[in-house]
Amino acid sequence: MNESFKTKINYNESLTNLACSIKKYFELDYNHQTLNYVDDILDEKKPDNVILLLCDGLGSRILNQILDKNSFLIKNRRKEIYSVFPPTTASSLNSIKTGLNPSEHGWIGWTSYIQLIDKIILLYKDKEKGKSEIDEDFINIKKKYFEHKSITDLINDKGKFKSYEISCYPYNVDKDIDSVLNKILEKLKIEGKKYIFAYYPEPDDILHEFGVKSENAKIEIEKINKKIEEFSKKLDKKTIMFIVSDHGHLISPRISIKNSKIQQFMKVDKMFIENRSPSFLIKEDKIEEFKKVFNEEFGNDFYLLSKEEVLKYNIFGEYNKKHELLNSSIGDFLAISKDTSDKSLVDDYDSYNFSSHGGYSDDELFIPLIIISNNN
Repeated sequence: MNESFKTKINYNESLTNLACSIKKYFELDYNHQTLNYVDDILDEKKPDNVILLLCDGLGSRILNQILDKNSFLIKNRRKEIYSVFPPTTASSLNSIKTGLNPSEHGWIGWTSYIQLIDKIILLYKDKEKGKSEIDEDFINIKKKYFEHKSITDLINDKGKFKSYEISCYPYNVDKDIDSVLNKILEKLKIEGKKYIFAYYPEPDDILHEFGVKSENAKIEIEKINKKIEEFSKKLDKKTIMFIVSDHGHLISPRISIKNSKIQQFMKVDKMFIENRSPSFLIKEDKIEEFKKVFNEEFGNDFYLLSKEEVLKYNIFGEYNKKHELLNSSIGDFLAISKDTSDKSLVDDYDSYNFSSHGGYSDDELFIPLIIISNNN
């Protein structure tokens, strides 16, 4: 076993647990521990309207870097909580929308190995990695294994309360913060107890292109802070708003495996899951050689875990019912960036990002839990 590796994420203090608190409040079944302090607020305030706004990429440490201590979002940050692993949109967005860990909903990264068709697939794009056309073989698999009912679906199915989604990723994404907030206001006019989930795609896109320390990021995050502060004044005493992110960011130098010796041991020349936590398919008779060479070349920056170790440590979260494709989706080995490393591993099919996420650093894992209530 990899004795140097220590499990880091607290899956009792994560996005999944926040989702379970919301499920509990709307009288739905849930499979994981809730956040007691969120339960207490909801029980005390008994709001008619619960809003959850997710700002993509707005990690807690990014707020610390860009906003001062008297800014609205900082002052209303209840605490830091964890994303899920890996801290990336595919994994965390599905967790906050369902109340399931990645080990249960199966979205364990931006790309995943689908053994049923022996392909590495970009899950949100429905495409094989390195190809531009839709992969028709994957479409039916996606419907069967990767489509789960959201909290909104479950609330509306039950019929006692109402729920709405605004600016849904990856479809119908609204890139105007004013438009997203105005659509929330429109839903608040509807009578009855309800849950509103809203997604805003920034500052993630800007961070990927320009980085955390850029002026572009500063302008965008200050705008988000200002717009949400203005919006909060329009909320009545029957409304509670939670603001979170799906992950943080860090500037991440890229290391290509193109000239690495590990390629001779790989079944395919593509990695999957995330660049900060890449997974590998290895030739059966080359397992020991791969481990030795990988640790020689990349051991300063990455832990290398076997599939068995990944499952033992519950890297993708504990599960009530393990996703049917989890074991094969992990691959043979998973490399996880060390806390002290900012590196990403890339292959010839990976797109360029100046700033990245998906690894094990605090900058990526910690997200803010911001709570706004005018019912004091």
